[in-house]
Amino acid sequence: MSTAGGWSPVREPRDPRSRADAPRTATPFVRLARVHALSAAGDATIAVALADSLFFSVEADAARSSVLLYLFLTLTPFALVAPLIGPAVDRAPGGRRLLIVLLNAGRALTAFFMIGNMDSRLLFPLAFAVLVLGKGYAVAKASIVPVTVRTEHQLVNRNSRLAVLSGVGGLAGGVPAWLIGRYAGADWVLGVATGVFLGSCLLAFRLPPAEVARRPSADQAGSAAAEIRGFGIRLAASGTAMLRGVLGFMTFLVAFGLREDAIWQVYLVGAFAMIGTLGGSAAAARMSAGAREESILQMMLLVPAAVCLLAVWDGGLKGAIAVALVVGLAAAAGKVAFDSVVQRDAPNADYGRSFGRFETRFQLSWVVGSALAVVPMSLRIGFILITLALSVAAILHLVGAKNVSRGKPPPSLPRHLPGRGPRRAPGGPRQGGGPAQRPESGRSPGPSRPPRPSGLS
Repeated sequence: MSTAGGWSPVREPRDPRSRADAPRTATPFVRLARVHALSAAGDATIAVALADSLFFSVEADAARSSVLLYLFLTLTPFALVAPLIGPAVDRAPGGRRLLIVLLNAGRALTAFFMIGNMDSRLLFPLAFAVLVLGKGYAVAKASIVPVTVRTEHQLVNRNSRLAVLSGVGGLAGGVPAWLIGRYAGADWVLGVATGVFLGSCLLAFRLPPAEVARRPSADQAGSAAAEIRGFGIRLAASGTAMLRGVLGFMTFLVAFGLREDAIWQVYLVGAFAMIGTLGGSAAAARMSAGAREESILQMMLLVPAAVCLLAVWDGGLKGAIAVALVVGLAAAAGKVAFDSVVQRDAPNADYGRSFGRFETRFQLSWVVGSALAVVPMSLRIGFILITLALSVAAILHLVGAKNVSRGKPPPSLPRHLPGRGPRRAPGGPRQGGGPAQRPESGRSPGPSRPPRPSGLS
């Protein structure tokens, strides 16, 4: 059964043996949590191996060049994720489970081939492959979450728990990987990553199949309520994109600002950022009990702006710790809220496309923010820039949310999705953007009808 916002849970068939004496089996969410925890641990081990090769083992000027190349590599996978993997998630029967299996298998195979090639020219193509597969997994995972809930009110809680597991899995994989890399070498780290991804692949076979719902009809897609929902998704995406950009900027600002003093300071700030990420993931579920997803996003824009303003007075290690803690918290909680907005308001048939395109936008924001931090600047100037950016984003989000609550998106809201032409009805003329409209019975062609507001822009 679909709700007005397009959200529709897809559940496994009821087992007739579901009695008190029947053997207890893991719920669909527990199965997904196990897969995701291992996936996060594998990502952390790969990140540890690459960090030593790209950043800490070279001089500062060379590190900036390596970081810029790495940032470019993190963006290019989305040339495949948005147009290919996202639609594949929505089209293939059971494709969300199947893709999770294949993507984790691909990451295991790629990590295996990286062994012995950390100093060769094959490193960057292999790192590119890992990034493509990792982003594809993130899209498939986000699309399968609605299968594990009974009502839309559980979405924030489920997304929050998965985000916490991601942080815990990252710590569980990253800390041993760092120790292994220090005493045994990066090749052993990659061997561990291969085994972890293989385990995640095997567990993914037990995920529930996710049937894709039918697309909404033209009348449903063009309704005023659907238009408001579509604008609400794009509004949430703009705030999340700003948080992601600030996170990237803060990460490399601190890394370059403190690496000349002592590497241990960079690790210390990174540890507090991880604590903030875990705290934000857990706090989102708590906040959802008394606030909607949109309100959570607003708070996550305002709080770090205020903390960064206070950190300007310190401009050193203490300020960096405070900023890393609160920005990590805000970015994690904001992403949980955004995922829940899409799963709540976007049509089930468009989950893959929605997450694929928005993840591309978020990664672009992260890359732009990180690239700005490569420019030499003091921590104090960086904190000022973060404060200004978050303050502007918070004001714009508050204005947009006020319009949504009134049921009136701004007049400047585009009537069609940028980058996509108007949809063509089966056997009919183009809709939504040109003079050729499909006339309705008894009516003259009216104004342009907006296409499906799934938040794909």
